[in-house]
Amino acid sequence: MGYRILHINTAKTWRGGEQQMVYLAGGLQERGHENFIACQPESVLKQRLSSKDISVITLPMRGEWDLFAVVRLAKIIKKNNIQIIHLHTAHAHTLGALAAKSNPSCRVVLSRRVDFHIHSLIKYKMGIDRIIAVSEGIKKVLIEDGVNPDKVSVVHDGVDLDRFDNLKENNYLYEEFNLEKDTSVIGIVAALAPHKHHENFLEAAKIVKGEFPKARFLIAGEGELEEELKQLSKKLNLENEIVFCGFRKDIPELISIFDIFVLSSYLEGMGSVLLEAMALSKPIVATKTGGIPEVVKDKENGILVPPRDHQALATGIIYLLKNGHIRKKMGKTGKEMLKDFSVSKMVEGTEKIYKEIMVEKSYD
Repeated sequence: MGYRILHINTAKTWRGGEQQMVYLAGGLQERGHENFIACQPESVLKQRLSSKDISVITLPMRGEWDLFAVVRLAKIIKKNNIQIIHLHTAHAHTLGALAAKSNPSCRVVLSRRVDFHIHSLIKYKMGIDRIIAVSEGIKKVLIEDGVNPDKVSVVHDGVDLDRFDNLKENNYLYEEFNLEKDTSVIGIVAALAPHKHHENFLEAAKIVKGEFPKARFLIAGEGELEEELKQLSKKLNLENEIVFCGFRKDIPELISIFDIFVLSSYLEGMGSVLLEAMALSKPIVATKTGGIPEVVKDKENGILVPPRDHQALATGIIYLLKNGHIRKKMGKTGKEMLKDFSVSKMVEGTEKIYKEIMVEKSYD
């Protein structure tokens, strides 16, 4: 017998967490569970769900203490006989936990995707039955901050390899960004947020440019730091080398033109976009922080460097630009490693946790 699951996501933009939630709900649906997704009315998530066979409920959620939203969610829980509430964002955490109190028989699961230290341990004791960390790195931080280890399980993100078969031809991207086919392209796909540390990427690009004047650097993503990063690129005299691509719906095609994929974060829960780079057989240069080392194995499918060290980041990029055979070998290895990061494995891991907490709750 399947469960009736309410997923709550307050994001208005589209990032890795939203993609993973859609993968999860779709996979659970195929396994006989009934899924409902509560999301913002004007969100990208709502748009992306329009073609899915999943019940979508829209309601404004204005911050984590929106009591009107809590009341609406409580009514949704009652009306649809929800058994499991799965919280997918920080604001959803508080809203969903409060709404769940209207039905003590509900089980509550929280997904944790970032390795930031937590500010309020109280929130993690608000009737949360299990926390799903997407990496061992996140689990470690939660336990250090006082969360009960028995409440934390690790389920890695998954990647849908079918998304990367039969891609559209990518010639239009060379035209759009005015790139020559023989240009070395180094790219990063990440929200323009402080912890992604694009400044580190730009400083490294300055060094790489010294050895590879024709190299081009693509930055895909949107966020609060966009104008600041554009100003820094001018200050570094990189206006002609850096391309700010903004929010993209064609991430697989975009990554397909990269020679090297870079992730320069100083904090990173896991970096599910790394899986997409691996699916496209791209070698990776990334920082050794958070859950990244669980995905990128140094000198196997990429190069790991210390965070906040643009010289080391540049050295890794330059090494791969000089060694095409190693780039190719790392790209091939990365794709082979994806058997450990499938969507089906992620769905199975989450379903197992649902079953565990349903049994645990029945004995409370």
